[in-house]
Amino acid sequence: MFNESWPWKRDLANAAERLERARLGLPAVLDQAVDGELDGADSYEAEIEALYLVERDVMNGAFAVRRLLGMPSKVTKATRETKARVVRYPLRVGAKTPDVWDALGDLDMYDMEAPAEVVVTANEVCNLFIHSLIMRFAWTLESLALGDWWALDESDPRVECTPDELAGWLVASDKSSTQHLTFIPLRELVRIMRLFAEDEVTMVTNRRDPQGRMHSTAS
Repeated sequence: MFNESWPWKRDLANAAERLERARLGLPAVLDQAVDGELDGADSYEAEIEALYLVERDVMNGAFAVRRLLGMPSKVTKATRETKARVVRYPLRVGAKTPDVWDALGDLDMYDMEAPAEVVVTANEVCNLFIHSLIMRFAWTLESLALGDWWALDESDPRVECTPDELAGWLVASDKSSTQHLTFIPLRELVRIMRLFAEDEVTMVTNRRDPQGRMHSTAS
């Protein structure tokens, strides 16, 4: 259990702000790195560092949210029931479940033309990141949904444009990878992180069950 939750919530809020800025800011930084426009930095190392900083906020945020979920006295019941809208792409019929090496290559084992929007718990979102076998950055054009970007016809001039928005992540845990790949929108992850960061517990009710175990409910 966290000794005090407020420092975690404070840093969770800061991480959410950085991820929101990364939505449009990260592509610009990566372009600068590739073009060698970042002073005193090797282009490859600068690119890796920029991606790492975002990965760190995602993973730390997922851990903090999941840990807060496990402590009923630190988060209100309403926030604990938070859900997220994600998109799942099924494993193709007869396709081999990816192993750690497959996860580094193309993800052709998943049918990206059969998306299914589903609602999942905040805990499931966090577990996908924390136990991720696959974790890919997903890019699009600003204000264009990821599915619409992928669906652009070859004759559409926008297919020649360089993606300039971080849409979210394509994630699969060791368990979920046997069934589907999940797209988690950046906006949904940021929304969850902010909800938990801003959650304020004003009252904790304790009760013992018939076995004598104490249960807490925050509101």
